[in-house]
Amino acid sequence: MEAACKKQDKTRCVMMNRLTIAIAAAGWALYGFSALMPRSSNADAQAEIARLHQAAQAAGTEHDALVAQLELFKEANQDLQHLQNRIAAATQELKHLEYLRSRISGEIDVMRPQPSRGSSQALSAPEHPVSSDAAGAVPSKEEVGYAQQALTALGFGPLKADGVFGPGTRRSIEAFQQSRGLPVTGNLEAGTLRALRNSHTAAQP
Repeated sequence: MEAACKKQDKTRCVMMNRLTIAIAAAGWALYGFSALMPRSSNADAQAEIARLHQAAQAAGTEHDALVAQLELFKEANQDLQHLQNRIAAATQELKHLEYLRSRISGEIDVMRPQPSRGSSQALSAPEHPVSSDAAGAVPSKEEVGYAQQALTALGFGPLKADGVFGPGTRRSIEAFQQSRGLPVTGNLEAGTLRALRNSHTAAQP
């Protein structure tokens, strides 16, 4: 669109230059006719002067119209820039809302009742995590609980380490995968679990 506007502006500049040349030519013609009036018919000279005067007025009117159109194009470009700024601001607001939704989902997971067995014990890293990235591999409850604990410790929570793979856990895993440059799947795959274990171990004093 900017290229089209520049092309239209260039065309109008060329037309304006031509109109300016035409007005100058009309002025010189008036001067020439004035100098030749003693040798020509007075009536013919007056008629020609009037015609040239009208042509000059028409050229001036067209010049003013082109200037007005150029101003309208400038205003349209300013409106487009304003619209682009509003779109960028809306995109930032959408990202912030997505972050808030993830936080709220994590808090909902924390409020979910814990299972009565072993709920107060801290989970340790599973000795044998998922052994492959094969499709369909399902992490154990122990692995999910450890992942929830690690995600909370790394600032991707809060999550309750209950071993239940809920929507808040999935969104936290997606945020962790994105921050570590992993494929964003939301699943607790072997690569994600290894990265969680390494990051959690490195973050511990």
